This record gives sequence, structure tokens and C-alpha cells, in this order.
Amino acid sequence: MDDLNNPFALDMQEEARLTDVDAILEDLQNSQVSEFDLPPIGSLPTLESILDENDDDVGTIFNQDPSLSFDSSASYTSAVEDAAVAFFDVVSSVSSIKKCAASLKAHDSIIKLAKLRNITTSISSAKPDAAINYGNPTVVLVGLKIAVGTSTGYVLVYDLNQTLIFRCPPPGKDAGAVSAVDLNREERRLLVGFAKGMLALYDFASGKLLQTIEDAHSYDCSVLHIRYTDSTNSAIFLDNGGSVFLLETKSTLGRRNSTSACIFSGSKGEAFAVEPLRIFDKFPLHRFSETSVVAVASLNKVIIAEIKPALRSVFSFPINATPLKLPLLEWHIVTIQSSEAGKTIEPVLAVATGNGIVFVQVSAETNRTVKCSFIQRTTVPADVVNMKWLNNYIVAVVDIDEKLHIIDIRNQNVLDSVDLSFVGVVYQSSFFKGLATTRAVSQAMALAGNRACSQSIGTFQGQMVFLGVKGVFVASLRMWFERVERLVSKGMPLEALRFVLDVYTGTATGVLGLTRNAVERKGILRRQVRNLIQMAADRCLKSVPVHGKIDSLKEHYEAVIPLCIEACVSTGDLEYLFGPLYEKFAFDVMAKSVFLQCLEPLILNDELHELSPIVSKDFIELYESRDQFATIESCIVRLDVTSFDIHQVVSVCRQYDLFDGLAYVYLTAFKDARTPLEDYLLKLRKEMKDKPHLPDEIVALGNKVIVYMSCCLNGLKYPSGIPNDDRTLQIAVEVFQTLLARHTRQPDSDEPVFAHLRTLLDFNARETLNVFVMAFNQPYFNDAKGLELQQQLVDRLQQVVVQSTECEPGQVAGVFTFIARQMTKPDAKIVINRMLIEQTLEVLCDPDDRQRHDERESAVIELYDSGVLKHISDKTVIKMAEDAKFFRLCEVLYEKHNMHDKLLGCFLDDVHRKSQVFKFLQRVFVSPLYEKHDKKLVKEMCVTRFRDLLAIDRQKAAQLTVTSLWNEVPLLLKTLEPDVQQQYIFMRSLYDFMSRIPFGAAQDTSAFPPQYHDIFIELMCQVRPDVVGDHIRFNDDYDPDKVLAICRKYGLVKPEAYLLEKKGDTSKALEVLLDDLDKRIQAYLVSQAKELSPTEYIRSLREMSESLILLTEFCQRIGSKMDHDKREKTWLIVLERMLEAIRRVAAEVPEERKSDLRRLCVDFLKSMTGQVDLLVLLKKILEDPAYNRGKFGELRELLLGIVDAYTYEEILLSSTRNLLHKDIHNQMSRMKRAVSKALSAKNDRCLICDASLLNTSYSEPSESSNLAIFRCGHGFHTVCVKNVQSPLKETSQTTGKLDVLKCPECPRR
Repeated sequence: MDDLNNPFALDMQEEARLTDVDAILEDLQNSQVSEFDLPPIGSLPTLESILDENDDDVGTIFNQDPSLSFDSSASYTSAVEDAAVAFFDVVSSVSSIKKCAASLKAHDSIIKLAKLRNITTSISSAKPDAAINYGNPTVVLVGLKIAVGTSTGYVLVYDLNQTLIFRCPPPGKDAGAVSAVDLNREERRLLVGFAKGMLALYDFASGKLLQTIEDAHSYDCSVLHIRYTDSTNSAIFLDNGGSVFLLETKSTLGRRNSTSACIFSGSKGEAFAVEPLRIFDKFPLHRFSETSVVAVASLNKVIIAEIKPALRSVFSFPINATPLKLPLLEWHIVTIQSSEAGKTIEPVLAVATGNGIVFVQVSAETNRTVKCSFIQRTTVPADVVNMKWLNNYIVAVVDIDEKLHIIDIRNQNVLDSVDLSFVGVVYQSSFFKGLATTRAVSQAMALAGNRACSQSIGTFQGQMVFLGVKGVFVASLRMWFERVERLVSKGMPLEALRFVLDVYTGTATGVLGLTRNAVERKGILRRQVRNLIQMAADRCLKSVPVHGKIDSLKEHYEAVIPLCIEACVSTGDLEYLFGPLYEKFAFDVMAKSVFLQCLEPLILNDELHELSPIVSKDFIELYESRDQFATIESCIVRLDVTSFDIHQVVSVCRQYDLFDGLAYVYLTAFKDARTPLEDYLLKLRKEMKDKPHLPDEIVALGNKVIVYMSCCLNGLKYPSGIPNDDRTLQIAVEVFQTLLARHTRQPDSDEPVFAHLRTLLDFNARETLNVFVMAFNQPYFNDAKGLELQQQLVDRLQQVVVQSTECEPGQVAGVFTFIARQMTKPDAKIVINRMLIEQTLEVLCDPDDRQRHDERESAVIELYDSGVLKHISDKTVIKMAEDAKFFRLCEVLYEKHNMHDKLLGCFLDDVHRKSQVFKFLQRVFVSPLYEKHDKKLVKEMCVTRFRDLLAIDRQKAAQLTVTSLWNEVPLLLKTLEPDVQQQYIFMRSLYDFMSRIPFGAAQDTSAFPPQYHDIFIELMCQVRPDVVGDHIRFNDDYDPDKVLAICRKYGLVKPEAYLLEKKGDTSKALEVLLDDLDKRIQAYLVSQAKELSPTEYIRSLREMSESLILLTEFCQRIGSKMDHDKREKTWLIVLERMLEAIRRVAAEVPEERKSDLRRLCVDFLKSMTGQVDLLVLLKKILEDPAYNRGKFGELRELLLGIVDAYTYEEILLSSTRNLLHKDIHNQMSRMKRAVSKALSAKNDRCLICDASLLNTSYSEPSESSNLAIFRCGHGFHTVCVKNVQSPLKETSQTTGKLDVLKCPECPRR
């Protein structure tokens, strides 16, 4: 993967083996191991025996020989080459860690975990009653040796073979447990911190105590962290008081002394982490090797400071840490890629707080100033308690659940995770809490100890050592070849092959151990891929299922062969793919079939461009046997012609009409563009003969021929469409000459001239001409010979369309439009025959031809627009267009010659464009481009053809009338005579449109004029008499007298009664309604007597019911305006009519019909309740002859109805009274509570006399002791209030007290 394409690029300087361990050893021995932090090759087998949990042998711990430590004397240039390369983005947004890809699960875990048994046994074997009690392990330090601090103050030092070399005894009996250790960069001095605050310096070669330091920091504070700087005698340490100190040890004349200085005081904010930058080992000539940089983190800030040459802060930024989310610091040296400075070696500080990690770049400017900048922010899955760099792009984090996550910071992926809960990581809780000292620590420091494990995890050369309660464990990342071997050993060669293939393509994650050289790397991986393919193929052929269905055998091969083929294609190993590998699978029919099928998607996806002739032959035969000819064709055009047998391919293509394949072979292999074009044009003409509708396969063939012709004429390869640099001009001329040929090579007796050109025009004239248009833009068609070819084509096209009687109008129009466009080009030299154009126009404008009218019209319009008809006068064209009813062409010509009065007919007579007429009229009447005379002519034409406009859209016609024809309404109504229905529709639409116009929106048309309204009502009386009553009831802008006369004219009772009532003539209105009721009753009685059909009876009953309801509503309306006697008289008149009708019912009428009339009477009596005295009503009913005879059952329904109405009104009156009393009661209760509520005074002195309100004597009540407290909170003496204002109400005559007082303070504000 290219370094420049990754924010963190992999430094691939390690070399690895390919097929066996010997090859790996040879590759690694020839490489510069020190450049890649790799262990020595000779100790590699011992490493495997140590890290494998199933191996009981104890060997070395790390794959690193002491002789391979960093050479401090290396030059700066070599140091840059030794640096791990990682490219940071200059600015990177916050991103979230993504979980492992699915492929990582298939590639097995990349983390190796092993237990250091010898060290674990050595630590745990010490018994409490032994001579030397080591106690429990507390801290660990990893380097060329491993140092383990214990709770009794001992430091145990082991070599790489886990052998105890020596032990460093505590400096005193009361030193306490070892709380922190560190080595200087030369690994000669070991500085140890103790829980009781003491520091001790040891010789790391012998374990000899060199110096005891007791006064280096605050008294009785435990040492939490120790970190040496680049100086071998300077160290930074942190105590549980939150202070950071710089310690320097010196030896003068054999006497050792030390000095310390506080560089960060815990009194200003406790520090929880400190980390100095150590760069001298790798880059002794780096600019930061001359100074000393240290990072200090508290809970709310990270400070980066210089210690040398003088202590100063260079950068700080806030963080959001807590005692349970401690800040963590870790330096690493990377290569920074920037656009300004290119590649530079710079340190990067990783700061972790909670689940976030921030990366800060620290660089030194030319003026020796330090510049810091944020380069990336990352979010990890859980809160972090420890963080270590493993290499340039991989960071290992341990979360609060004691899970180890390996994170690739280039692509934000979690490469692998493992649970460390079985380790039981040792925490430094007691040191943070100060349990070994008498000095109290802060609550934050004590709480932070629950998550502190920085001294329990160490890293060296990309491996991590964990100090746990159950032992010491080491975790490392597997090299790529180890992962391959692990998968192969588990019997998963396919997974191993997939992993190596991902490594080859650069999609694998966490790949370690590959050389940086791209050529060597691909060669190594290619050989490994071939070996794994061979292994997988052999295993597949040996494990063929003998029994079962054929599908099982197919699935067996499909699990192996596709991956093998993909691997060979990806690595470019086609020789092995089509050689030994194909020969292996070719012996089995099913395997061979699966193998050939797997080639299809690779060919179609343009991943495979060549096959061996044998494979291609078998491939075509297989798909031919399955009738998959489309697949054969698609694959042929994507393969190199040298891959297959040309004779076989040509035969198959001709046999199954595979035009793409045949054209591809002829163009590529034979350089012949004419043969496939001629062959398939003849086939296309034969299939098109006497067939009005072509089958889909013939249409597809014709389209392919047109595309083929387009590619050849435009210098493109067929069918890919990419530019063709080989014989472009020769191919174009060949195709052009083929199309212009007068006859084919072997013409028939009935073959027309220019058969190929006719075939293309008959199939698709438009696309054929488009191909010629694109071709004529090519340079080789614009020289002298090219212009000659253009003229020949124009002549042939004219002859074809004019002389042929079978050409469609669209073809004719398309041809002449094409010719016109070629003529209008700059420097065009095309010559045409005008007589042929006139003949063509006459044919297209034949008025007797009714077929394909729209196509012929479009053809003539295109001819006119293109300028082909410019030699023919417009008058002649207009005459021919009118005869042929080409309205669109007429519109163009009328508009051109200002014949606007005829434009309206172009829209109204055109069936397809009728709806556009209103837009046209709006444009004419509104646009200032039209003269008044033209508008007048159009308006007259609108009046003449207004019936057609109304039939198209009545609403738009009304809008047009209001906006442009308002003064012509009478004339429009006359135009619509004698069709009353159309007149009503017009006035209805006009009225509706006027009703939607806001008042004042249109001048003189804001309201419907009364004269038009009267006409509208009269038309309504004729067409819709049922809606007249409601209309006049809800509208007022009409003449009541005229409308009343109209209603009497057409016998409309309801509107007549309403108008009489509106005029105040209620007696006349009552008379009209009573007469109508009499008529309806008479009609009803007639229908009863003659016993008409049920339909007629129901109709007469409904009409009588409607008349009675109308009369009831009238009586209810006018009753409120009359006195009691008159109102009672009016109701009784109507009741008398109903009772008379009941008396007149014939005796022989069926009972169910008698009950209908009585039911109407009961409903009317219910309406009378409340209007007429009940006694009068009952007396009237009982005395009436209709009810004074017979049984009570006849009166029962009537009386019950009256009683129900009375009961309802009584309940309604009672409910209303109760609600009123309840409202009054609630209001009085609220007022009582408000008055009874205690008040408190805001002031303690009277606001008038300024005397205290608190000194009032309550034991001797008097007028001066009374207080007046208002609801606003102001308090006064009552006497003071009386003196400054008079009461709002008169003084009570009985008590002499004031009823109401007003606060004298509030009005002032």
C-alpha cells in the first residue's frame, strides 16, 4: 500500500520467509533487523517454544539479542532510515474506532499470549517463612532484562532466559514496597522508588546499591512514576502528593550526590501522569536531543514543557479527566508528511482520557521554538487504563474490563481483542492511597488508585509484559507468516490463502514482517500464494466425496476452485493458472466445469483478459452446450484475440448470430470492418421484409449494427467504445463506402438501389442520421475527400426518400432536416435538388392522406425550421398547411405574418392543443407586443367562438371573460342562445369566479352586478330550481322585486315566500305557503284515494312533508316578532289544515298510509310546543272531529309526543337554572376566599407618616392602632389613610366606618 495514501503508513522493512523456516531465516538474516525492531533470527525457534502455552520447555522471553540494542553513535542519516515510518494527516477530524472486519475473524487472531513460567514460579515460590521473603510483585520493568519489584522492597532481575541474575535488596528496613522503577537509556543504572518515599540507585549489571536518596521530594509521599530522560543522570518522578520532580545524580571523585527540583507543584493541581521524551537512542542528532521535553497531565490540563536549557512551558491544552478516567501519556517517534517540509522525523504524544485518544505533534522550528499541533482524535471502545505504542501505526490499549485491544490508527480499526481477566493485572492502589505513609492524600488521588496500572505493564520491541496476580505474561503480535502457518496447521489452507491474498492486495490488517521493497514483497507473496494454491488443490482432489448427490460434489469444488483462480488472477500468475492448475482439475468433469464457470465473472468484470487456447476452446464448448450464447459473446469481446481459436469463434458467432463477437474478431484479427456490416445488414433487411412489427431479437440486432457503424465512423473500438488508434481512417472509409454502395456484392433481382442505406433508414432513420452527424465532426470527414463523401451521402439520401414510395413522413423529414443542418454549417459546400424538395413537400401536405397526420406535420415543420423550404413562398406553404390541417405550422406562419385573428382557430381546431388556447389568449391580451387592432380582432374571434371556449374549460372561460371580455357579457349570452343550459353554465362559472375575487382586487368587477345577477337567477330558475331558494337566501346583490316576479313566473314557492318575508309582508308569505301546503295535501289525498304506486305515494308524501317543514320554519321565524295571540293564531291555522287533511282521509285507505299523515301532524305539534299554550293545544285536538271519535290509541302517539316535548323543555329549564346557581355559588366562594386570605405588609413603616407599624398597641385598641394593609402589600395607619384621601364609597350610616379604601401609594407609580 502506498505510504502517501495512508494517514499512518506501514514501515515495511522486515523480511519474512515464504515456504519454510529455512527460507524465512535466510531472508531475515540478509536484512537489517535493527531497522525494524525485530528479534534476532537465531533465537526465533526459542521464542516459539516460550510463547506457546502448550510447550513446557522454558526458553528466552524476547526475540531480541542484547547486541541489537540501539547504537547511540549512529549517524543522523542512518537514524532516519532506522525510524519507523508513519504519515500523519495535518488535520484529522474526530473519528470512531470501527470493529474488526469479518475477514480478520477468518484470518485468526494476531495476538500471541504466553505465560513466563520461570519468572512466575520464581516470584511465587518464595515462602513467607523463608530466609528472604520477596512478597507479592508490585511493578515490572522490561528491557534487555526484566526487573520485577516486590512488596518487601526487593527488585528481582531476570535475563531473557527467565533466569534470576541478581536481586536488588531494599535500601533499608523501612523502605516499603517498590512502587516505581526505570532504567536510564544505557541500561546501566536502575532507579527505584518506594512506597514510603525513598529513592534508591542500583547498578543494573550487578544489582549493587549505589546511592540512597531520602530527601528528593516531599516528606512521607509515595513515589508513583519514575521516568529517565535522554540524560543518563536525569530522571523525572511523580509522588502521590501530585508533584513532579527532576532528579539529577552525579559522581564526583567517587562520591555520589543528587539534587532535585520541583517542576510541577501538586498545590496548584495534582499531576497524575508524567512522561519525558526520549529520542536520543534512535536519533542522536535530532533537534530535540539537545533539549529535554516532558509532558505532565493533571485532571484538567496537559502541559508540554522544556526542562533544558531552562524550564518553560511550550504548550498546554485542556482535557476532561476524572479520578476514574485517569490521563495517560505515551511518546512515539514517527515520520511526518507535510506539504511544506516534506518528510520529517517528529515525536508524537498520545494522550488518552476515558475512551478518547488525542495525538499531538511536537516539532522544533528553525528558530529553536517548539510548535505543537493536534493531528488526530480517536475514540476507542471503552475507557482506557493503559496505553502503549507497539509500532508506528499500532497502539495497544487496556480498558477498564481488562481487555486488550490492538488498534490500527491508520484506518481506525480494532485489529484484535483478547480478555486479560485471567491475568489479574496488579494495580498500584495502595501507593496512590498512601497506605504505607502517615500522610493523607487527596480524595481524587485515593480514588485514582483503583484504576492505576501504569507500572504493571511494560513494552519492549513491540511486545507487552503484564504483571498479574497469577503470574507474568507476555503478549506479542504474530508475523504474517506465523499467521499463515497457524491457519495451515489448523487445516485451513483456504483461509490462509485468503489471508495471503488480502496481504498481496493491501486489504489485510495488522500485517507484520514484510519487506519494504514492493517488488520483493510481491514476489515473496506470489510464491507463497502458489504453494497454498497447490496445497489446497491437492487436498481438494484427495478429499472428493465418493457418495452423495451430484450437488455435493459441485459444492466441494466450488469451495476451493474460485478462490484458487481469484488468487492466480490477482497475483498475475496466469501461467500456473492455465497450466498445472487447470491440468489438475481437468481430469474431473465436474471440477473442469466449475473451473471454467469461475472464469466467467472474472472476464465480465475485466479482471481477466487472456486465456490459453485450450482453456478458451473448452470454455466456449461448455457454454455452447448449455445454450448460453450471450455469455459467450460477452466474454469474446473482452478477451484478447490470441486467447482463442479464431475459426471456432467465427463459426460459433455465425451459427448463433453473435454480431458483437463476429465484429470484434473481424476488426481485431482481420482488420476487416466491411464483412460483418454487409452480412448483418442483409440479414436485417431480410427479417424486416413484410413485417410491420419486428421481434425483439431483430430490434436488438439492428441497434447493434447502428452502434457498430457509429464506432467505426467515429474512430472507436467496438463494442468497448474506447478510442481506436489503429487504421481509424481506413475503417471509416470502408464503412462509408459500404453504405453508399449502389448494390450489394451479390444483388438479387428485386434488390433496390442503395439497399444498405435503405435498410438503415427503414429500421431507425433518426439514429442513423445522428450517426452521420457525429461522424461528420471528425477531422477526416472535413478535408477534400471527406467533403466529397458528405456530398455523395446527401445525394444518395435525396434519391432514397424521393424515389421510394415506402418512406414514412418521419424519414423524409429527418433526411431533409439532416441535409439542412449540414448546409447551415460554416463553410458548408452541400448542394441539393430543389425540385426534389418541392415534390417531397407536396407528398407530405396531401390533404387526402389522413394517415400519420402528426408525423407529416412534424416533418414539414422541421423542413421549414431548417431552411430547406426557404425558396418556397410562405403564402404557398400557408395554403398547403391549411388544406392539410397542419395547425401547428399554421400557427408559426400566422404569427410570423401577424395574422392574429386566425391564431385562435389553430388552437380550437387542434384536438391536442385545445387546452393551450387560454394561455395564448392571455398572452395576446396582456403582452404589449400586440397592437390594439390585433387584440380587437382576437376579441371578436373569441366572441364568435365562445361556445367552444366554454366547452373546453368553463372556469378559464369565466376568468377570460372577467379579465378581457367583461363588457361583452350580453353579447356572449346571445352567442349561446338558444341553449339555456350553456347560458346557465356560463353565468354560474362567472358568478363563482367573481365570488372568489377579493373585494377591490379588480376594477369594476369586485362584485357581481345586479343586472347580471338577475339574469343568472332567472337561468337558475329554469335549469336548477331546487337551489334558487338557498341562493337568494345567502346573497343580497340582486333586485328583490325583479327576482320576486321571476320566482312567481316559474312558480317557486320557497324563494317567493322568503322574498315576501324579507320585504315584511309575512301575511302574504304565510298565504303563499298555506296555498302550497294545500296543493301538496290535495295531491297526497289524491294519491291515497287512487291508490297509486308506492313510488308516486312516497313522492307526494315527501313533497307534503317538505312543504310542512318549510311552513314550520316560517312560523318559528316570525313567531318571535308577534304577540302571543297572533302567534297562537298563526300556528293554529296551520294545525287546522293538517287536522282537516286527517279528516278527509278516506275510510278505505290502508292503515299504514293513515299513520303517515298522523306522524307528520305529531311532528308539527312538537314544533308548536313552547309557541302555543298546551291547554289550548289539547283542547283544539280533543274537540276536533278527527280525534273526538274512536279509541284512545289513535290519540296516544299524539299526546305522548306533546308530553315528551313538555318534559324535555322542563328538564332543559331545570338544568339551566342549576348551572346558573352553581356558577353564582362558585363565584361567591372565590370572592370569599380572596377576602378571607391573610395579607402581609412589604414595609414595616407607614409610607405616609414614616412611623413604625410594629409599635402599635393591641392591648389598648384605638383608632390610631388600626392598620390598613392593601393587597398590593403596602401598609398604613388607618388614620393616615383617612387624612390623605376620601373613601371611594359613602360612609356607612350605621357604623361610620369606611367601606372601601384605595392604596395611596400605588397611583403614584
